[in-house]
Order: sequence, then structure tokens, then C-alpha cells
Amino acid sequence: MNNNVILEINQLPSKLLEENPVFKFATRPPGVNFYVGIWKRGDQNKVRLQNGAQSFLIENSISVTAVDEPTSPSEGIVQFIIYSGVASSDLISHDEARRRFTSILKTIRKAGWKKFINEGDPRLIGRDMYKFVLNESPAASMDTDYEPTFEEWMRIPSRTRWSFYANHVYLSVDFSREPTLLDPEKDGAYLVTFTVDSENEHYRSYVEPDKREDWKSALPAQLAILPPMRAKAEAELRAKGVKIDETYQDPPKPNLVR
Repeated sequence: MNNNVILEINQLPSKLLEENPVFKFATRPPGVNFYVGIWKRGDQNKVRLQNGAQSFLIENSISVTAVDEPTSPSEGIVQFIIYSGVASSDLISHDEARRRFTSILKTIRKAGWKKFINEGDPRLIGRDMYKFVLNESPAASMDTDYEPTFEEWMRIPSRTRWSFYANHVYLSVDFSREPTLLDPEKDGAYLVTFTVDSENEHYRSYVEPDKREDWKSALPAQLAILPPMRAKAEAELRAKGVKIDETYQDPPKPNLVR
């Protein structure tokens, strides 16, 4: 392929297939529609995530999986999962991988994406959030503006997340290390995953799977649980002298009008 793959949340699947012939349709399991694009790294290595002024390029891409929502076809594509290398080569020094991954995060922030902290997690920055994720809550998001030292980088587990939002679209970025290549003095291998969710898909994940079809009714009760969780965590951290980022603001909540 010679053209960049162009992806936009909520685009119709027919448009995705028309504009990106590399994608093929697949249904698995029954009732879930997948649209999969795979290519050799030398044939195609750039994906453009289209999101208004917050659009940006993902380089060294390998494949994309898109998902629609069968119960709400008018929403179009509600999720993209984009896989890429951290560099054009398979093997890379761990410190170079650290610098390149940090550069990816900076590119996203420069494009105008805001960092996202789950509503139940404390509003921490820098090394305080790093320590919270590693020691208290592996499911929380790292501070997207913090550049870990090499020693800190090597302690970050695979699939740790850095999360963003912009224009009612949510994005999380993580990496996986090849587990047989962890010697910090030798080269490693990394896979980077970008998960892009529509606003509806992001908030659908807050409710139990059996309530997914009626998620708008179930969501308020789930959201109500989160602020007390944050308040409790922040109170405990303040008591230990940890600074809370009072300037952080949560994204606007979705329109729940049916």
C-alpha cells in the first residue's frame, strides 16, 4: 500500500472499507463485527487518526482492528485497536524504546489531547502517579506528561496504560515487551497498542456486560460510585504529604437522553 490508512471514530463501516481497501470484514464471535487490516511493515507504516484539530499520525504501524456496535449500527465504528512497533526495526535498546515511547506521548499531547484520569482514581502527577500505578492500582493511567527514568521504565509492566481524551474520543496507549529480551544491557522488542474508543463505547465499558444494551440507564449508578473512591484515595494521600492536582478536570459526561 502507498497511502496512509485513515481512521475516524463513528465513521460507517462501509466508508472504512471503501477508503481503506486493506481492511477485510470478519464476524467473530457471532454478533460481533470486526474489520481487520494487516500489512507488512515495509508496505505500509502510517495510520492517521482523524479527530478534527487533534488528528495525528501513528508510524511503524502493523495492523488495525475496528469494531462496530451491532445493537446501535448508527454509531458506526466505536473502537479501533492499532498495533505498531516503537521503531522501524524489531530490536531496539530499552533506553531508546523509552525515548521513542515518550516521544509518542508528546506527539499526542502536542496534537491537543488531554490526559485522562479515571473518575475513581486520585488526581496525581509525575512520579506520584507512577508510584500509585505500580504500587496501588495497575489499572490506573500513568501521567502522560511524565518521562520516567531508565530505571523506572524497566520497572513498568507491559500493558500499563497512558490515557487521553479529545473531542468526545478516548485513547489509551500501552506497550508490551518481549519477555525473553528483558536484559537492560541488551536490545529488546516492543509492541505499542493504541486503543481508541468513541464516547459511548468508553462509557459502555463502565456497566456490566448484561446491561450493555441499556447502558444509559445503568451508567448513572456506576458513575456515582467513583467520586467517593477518588475522595477517599486523595484524603489518604494528602495525609501522607502527597500533592493532589486540583487543576485537573474530568471530561464532560455523555448525553444520556434516550
